[in-house]
This record gives sequence, C-alpha cells and structure tokens, in this order.
Amino acid sequence: MNKFLEEIKNEFKRAYNNNEKKEAGKIINNFHYKRICSMMDDHEGEVVFGNANMHNDLNLGFAVIKNPKRDCKLMQEEIFGPLLPMIVYTHLDEAVKYINDGEKPLAIYYFGDRNGANAERICSETSSGSFNINEVIFQLANDYLPFGGVGASGYGRYYGRIGF
Repeated sequence: MNKFLEEIKNEFKRAYNNNEKKEAGKIINNFHYKRICSMMDDHEGEVVFGNANMHNDLNLGFAVIKNPKRDCKLMQEEIFGPLLPMIVYTHLDEAVKYINDGEKPLAIYYFGDRNGANAERICSETSSGSFNINEVIFQLANDYLPFGGVGASGYGRYYGRIGF
C-alpha cells in the first residue's frame, strides 16, 4: 500500500504540479461541489493524501481515503469527483469477500500484475459492471466499448454497438 500511495502522490505532483496553479479541474456547479464535500463527513477512514478538512473549508481537491466504512456516502454513492476510497487488505481472500459481501459495484479497479493469478482470481470470483487492471478511465474513454452496471449499480450497457 505504501508504494502504491507514493506513486499516487508522485503522479499528482507530476501531472498537476501539486495543484499549485489550480489546474486539476473544477466541479460543474455548487450543488455537486457540496455533494462531494459532504462525502467527507462520515467516512471514518484515514485521509492519507489530500485535504482531510475539505468538507468544512470547502477547499476541494484530490484526496485518498483509506478504509472508509462501507455504509458511508463515499462508499454508497457515485462520486464523480476527486475522491479515491482505498480499501486495504492483507490477504486476497479479504478483498474478494469484501467485494462479494456488498452490492455489485459499477467497476472494480485492480492495481497489480496484469497477467498474475490475483487479477484472474478477482475477475473470476467477483461480479461488476467492468473490471479494470491498472486503469481507471479507459472503459469510459473508448466509445467502442460497452459500459454499464450489474444489479444495484445499473442494468444494461451503453456506448459502442451494444448501446443500440
């Protein structure tokens, strides 16, 4: 986890100059700005990167929240903002159980060996709208790939030919 977190910090600094010029983008309107900030109210996790007080001072920025509780807004609602919840586990069994104990997610983002047994196991033992390896946006950026949810995360697909 420490190496992963260090890489996130390094990439943020590289891509956005640590956001010194406020280039990381804006939230579309005040309603969504406050909605995203409110996700910081009840997560009970640890903010390991970013402004842990953004919900009070309304200084919204990229943040990584380690182990938020499952029933908080951050883990129950669509985020569409600069917050990244991160669930830490020791054994892969814990991760598979965590995923399977909840509603089927819209997407699973796996970071690790693309061709390894862990990626294969998570892909085959869980169900989600999409399964992504070392990637967080490709399934939306490619108009030719279908995208959608399963169960509570939505039904059906859009984009690509399958959307018709």
